[in-house]
Amino acid sequence: MKRSITLAAVLAAVLGSGSAWATQPPSAKMLSLNCASCHGYEGVSVGPATPSIAGMSEEYFIMTMLDYKDGRRPATVMDRIAAGYTEQEIEIMASYFASLQYRPAPQPFDEVKARRGAEVHEQSCSRCHSENATVAEDDSMILAGQWKPYLAFSIEDFNAHDRAQPRRMRRGMVELSDEDVEALLHFYASQQHHERFMGQ
Repeated sequence: MKRSITLAAVLAAVLGSGSAWATQPPSAKMLSLNCASCHGYEGVSVGPATPSIAGMSEEYFIMTMLDYKDGRRPATVMDRIAAGYTEQEIEIMASYFASLQYRPAPQPFDEVKARRGAEVHEQSCSRCHSENATVAEDDSMILAGQWKPYLAFSIEDFNAHDRAQPRRMRRGMVELSDEDVEALLHFYASQQHHERFMGQ
């Protein structure tokens, strides 16, 4: 009899805690599990077709996810993934990824093209992507140290008008030649050695 009462008490405690857990919002890590398969552990991408999202500003993360969720940004799978999250969950993930340390992708680059790219960046991109595009506080994607193929795909989407871009960016992109774009890719790849990222 005593054993039956004890067992009943244990079951009640377990079931009670289960119902309490059900009312708790999921953790940021749990929500971000879907992201790891493409964007890497803690938002550091190991695949050249996807960006690192660690260190991204909360504002930019939220804007990007809502654009996917509402169909304003073209996607292969991100629109369906974003649709599965509530706005509150997106805000939780935004705070989580903003708290993580951005790590640039280790990749080769051409030094001559990178020097040319530095000039192109200063002339056409630096107003919005400050400090060689190394900071998230611009409320845009950190470009420095991102994979070259990912940046190339993004620029193609902009040029094909598949992805909306700010008016100032649109004017700057029109003026860029293919050689300018190639130089920019190598410049941003070279920023893996920027002092902001050293010691990581």
